[in-house]
Amino acid sequence: MTQEITHFTIDMTPYEDRTQFEPMRLKSWPRDDAAWERVQKLKPTLDSLTVDVIGGALQWAVEEGEAVVERMARSSIIREQHDYRASINSIDCDNVTTVSWAATADPIRDTYALDEILPGDVYIYNDVHGSCATIGHLPDYCIVIPIFGEGRLIGFSQVFGHVTDVGGAVPGSWPIRSTSIYEEGTICPVIKLFDAGKLNADAQKIILRNSRFPGELQGDIDGFIACARLMERRVLELIDQYGADVVEAAFYAIMDRCENDARAHALPNIPDGTYVGEDFIEEDGISNKPIKIKYTIHKDKDRMVIDASGTGPTAEGPVNWAMDGRHYIKWLGAFLAGEAGQEILVNEGMGRVMQMMIPPDTVLSARHPAPVVDRMECMLVMINAYTAALAKAHKGNVIAGMMNIQLYGIWGHDDDGNEYLYREIFGAGSGARPWADGTDTVDLVPHSKNLPAEFIEQRYPIVVERVGLYKDSGGAGLFRGGLGYLKDVRCLADGFLSITAYRTVFGPFGVNGGKAGLPGVCWINPGTPDEVKLVHRQQMVPVKKGDIVRITTPGGGGWGDPLKRDPEAVRLDVQRALVSPESARDEYGVVLVDSDNPRHPLAVDAEATADRRQELAANRAPLKLIERGEAFNKMVEEGLIEVSDYDDLAYDENGNPVG
Repeated sequence: MTQEITHFTIDMTPYEDRTQFEPMRLKSWPRDDAAWERVQKLKPTLDSLTVDVIGGALQWAVEEGEAVVERMARSSIIREQHDYRASINSIDCDNVTTVSWAATADPIRDTYALDEILPGDVYIYNDVHGSCATIGHLPDYCIVIPIFGEGRLIGFSQVFGHVTDVGGAVPGSWPIRSTSIYEEGTICPVIKLFDAGKLNADAQKIILRNSRFPGELQGDIDGFIACARLMERRVLELIDQYGADVVEAAFYAIMDRCENDARAHALPNIPDGTYVGEDFIEEDGISNKPIKIKYTIHKDKDRMVIDASGTGPTAEGPVNWAMDGRHYIKWLGAFLAGEAGQEILVNEGMGRVMQMMIPPDTVLSARHPAPVVDRMECMLVMINAYTAALAKAHKGNVIAGMMNIQLYGIWGHDDDGNEYLYREIFGAGSGARPWADGTDTVDLVPHSKNLPAEFIEQRYPIVVERVGLYKDSGGAGLFRGGLGYLKDVRCLADGFLSITAYRTVFGPFGVNGGKAGLPGVCWINPGTPDEVKLVHRQQMVPVKKGDIVRITTPGGGGWGDPLKRDPEAVRLDVQRALVSPESARDEYGVVLVDSDNPRHPLAVDAEATADRRQELAANRAPLKLIERGEAFNKMVEEGLIEVSDYDDLAYDENGNPVG
């Protein structure tokens, strides 16, 4: 429901001195060419249908290109888990299609003059600190192809994806103890892999020689090139139909639409004002100290400004992110678009509605040679910091906290001496919604899926013993958080286990009285005398033939008062083995007894439930707007962490604080 606008105006005085902050965009290329004048004159003359048709064709070109990657790639993380993104950029390196998280063509323009960019060129790079803040970590190789129409450059097709291995200190190129990017793998600056159609075979040899799995890398790069070439062909087909000037004018009209839709349909649904949100990285792989990400959000009717002052400094370990405000705005812009109640295609236009102010030398503005390979936790934590701020704006009516990516790998040699790396990206429980439970085992990577047991067992000396939901992991609430994974795999050969796990101590936070979700941890040989519990990041932990590795991922935070959850919904959760009887009694105050009905073996004891709920309500602390769990609360009470919302109270159905 649209909120009333209060005519709040953002005071921009603190941001007038931009030297205190990183640039919103590290590099830019404003146009002054003759075609730009023609494009500007054409753009307002385009009818809506023409823009719709061209925009739809561009989006379809991206989807078709990504399907090519899925069919051609060789690595499981690309082919099966879809950790890649494609997009089409304008000549000034703006995303026209759906944003691809990071990579754009900026480093091409930064490296080559326009007259050096030729038809038939194929550019490749993964240089984090040399890519104009468009690459997040070295395993993300990017391919870019220039698109020429009617004799001039009008844009670029690009795709990047997470390949299996690019060298570095450990197999899989994810050294969680790195203190410099030089430990994290081969750094490939922007080069022409194909120069005017001719392969640079020597460069290709160097790139492949520096991977432990060159065959997989070759297949992935070939898939990326085929994807970018297909998108190029689709744009050229549009140029054949409409002409280069019309197609290029449509590029900018599509970006204008994003801006206009966000300003008209998303911004009005957030009350004007200033709101602070924080969340924490548990540790950085080197020190054992939490790292804060803090956002102060200023919002008025025209824009949203996000100030990251108060965010922790560049970390010693590899959790840093080396992007700029432009990228973060497109990342968070998807969540602003979610306020609209209608679909908004998020592209470069979002940066005209949102601004990001990041001080230098923070974990969000790390610069060379900072380690960055595990920047994924920043990606996830910043979402929760944004959510915490919006919880204050919406009086608790937001989705609860979540942590929807976890990464595990087992490396070694099989009985034939062949090197292998079984690696999987797992989802986790999403946060409960103000109107429904969270979703189970969701991966933040679009279209991602867990690896099928048959795929794993055919390729690796691994047997999948069990895959299911992690009971009790979803945070309790009027609406329960989604559940995480529980997966048991048995090793058929000696090897080494590496874990890139987040939320192993701090569970995803609950909102408006909901409880925090259960953290996700890893065990070796659980339930045996040899059991080992692993928290935080772990690197190259020895495992033996016959060992069971149990992987669990966090549950999402709950939403609302757990004692108000429908007892029948709790009974059904217990019957479905999503919630234990003990949790039903202690978290939800629901007492279950045996039933004579074979289809419903449990029944709610209504009288005992009413008594139990009354007892729990009388003895608990006031409900919080943001509940981060016992481990977090203990650190606050010990003075090890400061957070602005620790004492903020939950809201009732009338929007008034309770307690």
